[in-house]
Amino acid sequence: MTEPIRIVIADDHPLFLDGLVATLSADAEIRVVGIAHAAAAAVKAARENLPDLALLDVTMPGGGLEAARQIDVACPNTRIVMLTNSEDEDQVLAAMKAGARGYVLKGIAGRELRTVLKAVHAGEVYVAPSLAYVMLKEMSRPRTPDPLDELTSREREVLELVAEG
Repeated sequence: MTEPIRIVIADDHPLFLDGLVATLSADAEIRVVGIAHAAAAAVKAARENLPDLALLDVTMPGGGLEAARQIDVACPNTRIVMLTNSEDEDQVLAAMKAGARGYVLKGIAGRELRTVLKAVHAGEVYVAPSLAYVMLKEMSRPRTPDPLDELTSREREVLELVAEG
């Protein structure tokens, strides 16, 4: 048997956190090595335990995105998964820029969460399907061309001289 995936979980809602711990601990392939209720405590738990994964609530006190940034720097081998109710595409992008490898909505079933965590641990990236669709749709929209890109080098030079006066 391989070593279990070591995980730190951070969420500011005690009952929800207890449910996460119970759900993940029910799987022999996952071992919860730390819990936290706020960003600073999550970073501390990650530094102390050097987990394989950190599952972070986006809106916990101190900010889940800030915790992700700090964990990404302090524990570069720890893969980060954000957990949230928010379906804001900007927040997904901010989470990925902060170092997250996964973005999971809190409505996910326990079995599916365990599957996602194992996939992220194996090197995959996960974004909730409803958000991935919206993001792909937005990214595939034709962009309005920048008229300045169509200028010749001489036209650009003249424009710069006019701007200088």
